Amino acid sequence: MKTEVISVFANGNGRDEALEITENTGSFLGLDQKSTLRLRLLSEELIELIRTFSDEIPCSFWLETADKNVQIHLKTDIPMDLQTRNELLSVSSSGTNAAAKGLIGKIREMIASVFLPDDPETKAMTDQTFGLMAQGSQMGSQYGGAYAWSLTNYTTQVNNAPDEKEAKDELEKSILANLADDVKVSIVDSEVEVIIFKAFS
Repeated sequence: MKTEVISVFANGNGRDEALEITENTGSFLGLDQKSTLRLRLLSEELIELIRTFSDEIPCSFWLETADKNVQIHLKTDIPMDLQTRNELLSVSSSGTNAAAKGLIGKIREMIASVFLPDDPETKAMTDQTFGLMAQGSQMGSQYGGAYAWSLTNYTTQVNNAPDEKEAKDELEKSILANLADDVKVSIVDSEVEVIIFKAFS
C-alpha cells in the first residue's frame, strides 16, 4: 500500500500532515503505541533532513507498506541555479554548526556536497565533508551523475574502523541508526530520494 503523497518544505509546511499520515499508517498496520511512536520518530528524522534547504523546494513525502514492512520516502528535485549553489555551499561548510551535528546533519551535508561542482573552489571542502560518510557510498560522482549511500554500508565501515570512536558514538546516539533497519540515499542528476526501511514484527 502507498499512502497519499504530501508536499513538505524546509519551513515546516506539510510536516503535520506527513506525521498524521505516518500515525494513520501505524494504525492501519495494527501497530501498538510504542511501534507507532517509533515510526513517527523516523518520519520526524527524515523531515528534519531538509531543515536547512530552501523553503521554495517542495519535497514529496509518503509511506509504502507490505505486511508490516514500512518504507518512508522523501523525494525532491534540486535545481542547480546560483541561489541553490550558495545555499548548498552554506550547508556543506557548516561543520562547526549545530545543523551539521549528528547522523542526519552528516547525511544533509553529504547530499549538499554531491550537488556542488567539482571545481578547485569547492573540492577541498567537499572532500572534507564526505570524510567517513563516503565509505557508505556504493558509487559517487559530481552533479550530473549518480550517487548512492546506505546506512548499513556506513555502519559496517564504522564498526570495522578501530579509530573512529566519534563516529561510533554518533551512531549509538542516533535515533535513525537505532530505529531504522536501513536508510538509502540515491541521487541521480538533480533528483534526490531518501528511503528509511523499517520492519515491525
